[in-house]
Amino acid sequence: MKRPVLRSAILLSAVALTASVPAERSRDLHEIRIDVDGLSIRALCTDGRRDVILMHGGSSTADTWIPVLQRLDGEVGACAYDRRGNGQSFPGPDPRGWYEFLDEMRRIHLALGFDRGYVVSGHSLGGLYARLFTIDRPADVSGLILLDPAHENMFERIRAGMPPEEYDRWTTIQRSPNEDGIVEVELGERLRTGRLPEIPVTILTATIRQDGGGWDQRFVNEGARQVHASILRGVVAGRHIPAQRSGHEIQLDEPQLVADEILRVVRIAR
Repeated sequence: MKRPVLRSAILLSAVALTASVPAERSRDLHEIRIDVDGLSIRALCTDGRRDVILMHGGSSTADTWIPVLQRLDGEVGACAYDRRGNGQSFPGPDPRGWYEFLDEMRRIHLALGFDRGYVVSGHSLGGLYARLFTIDRPADVSGLILLDPAHENMFERIRAGMPPEEYDRWTTIQRSPNEDGIVEVELGERLRTGRLPEIPVTILTATIRQDGGGWDQRFVNEGARQVHASILRGVVAGRHIPAQRSGHEIQLDEPQLVADEILRVVRIAR
């Protein structure tokens, strides 16, 4: 079942950036293909060492990261890839458990040249996956950046701001295998009991939302703020940054903001 785009996203409070990546560059990105156990995976990469892996959201592709990759090119080595069943990576997956999914992700990262000590950034559903991967593979990840990440408690928290039919629809979606072959509600227990390692963690959250469809954005914003705050609870090197000019697709609306924060975390990780 294809996942609809989440029109709600997530808000927060903040800190000023200290690093700055130069504006968009003219260099071409490298589009490459890797074969992982018979899987054909398509990726977009910058030059240089492998510093950052970028995970796209649900029903999306690596192309949503192009504006950020262009700003990172020449500064850090980064790759975004289409998960299989998305974009130009195939074949699509059968329903599977999260442990199989994480093993596949690690094989893809290794094939792209990422071994240990790299930074992971994820948007929306990719943010939930990035968090799960970091909890389960703490030796691999040296920094984590989440853009309007999905959260296991999100829909319960914002239920008061959702039309009843929308809540029912999303509940059904989360109990069915998604395009990655994962039943998202089954990730909840692992995420609720898992602990992030002692690494720098940043959450960027959208502050501009479109009204309509019966959603009450006040409830959505506050519920999102609360679930994001819960991710950073107990994280010493954690920070929230509001994306003041962004809707849910922060990497498209404010790619410079995202690139600056990635560079800051990479510098810490190094």
